[in-house]
Amino acid sequence: MMDDYSIELDRETGLYCTLHLFTDVTNISEVCKEVITGKLRCCVVKASLVADAFQAVVAANKAALNAKQSRLVTKTVYTEVLFCLSMSKNISRSLIEFGISDNDKNILVILIHKAGEEQAMLKELLRCIKGERIAISRIQEFTDTNLVKKTYKIDEDELRISNLTDAVVSRISCKEIMLSK
Repeated sequence: MMDDYSIELDRETGLYCTLHLFTDVTNISEVCKEVITGKLRCCVVKASLVADAFQAVVAANKAALNAKQSRLVTKTVYTEVLFCLSMSKNISRSLIEFGISDNDKNILVILIHKAGEEQAMLKELLRCIKGERIAISRIQEFTDTNLVKKTYKIDEDELRISNLTDAVVSRISCKEIMLSK
């Protein structure tokens, strides 16, 4: 039994976020093409940069709120998730940093949907992605902690008073404030 991770986003959006973790994906370039052309409606993230499912949900929530309020910085809610995950104000850099590339094998798929749409969307994912779908609770097995700390500029002093997930989520939540200084 797969532990599907689905959660209601801010009520203002009327949307939900569902996460799926895939490992040993053998057709990354095909998955990229399907996402870029919009045939696959989702956000696909390097699993190595995700410290916890909560990190992905916070970014998805920000993206969904931006879409609802017509304040998207990027073209779609799914690219907005990648932008929200990143500390950069540069869209291209954000997409390259958090989006998948040909050498990635472990990916986190983020769906943003209305209630009841997740099964049809999952069916599409399973049709397209050639890899093993595993429990989202295993995400930390694929996290590159050093890469996460480097990406979010988290030092050991901070980790003495906070944990990695909290430090990352704080940065995602306060990105606009931190970058405006």
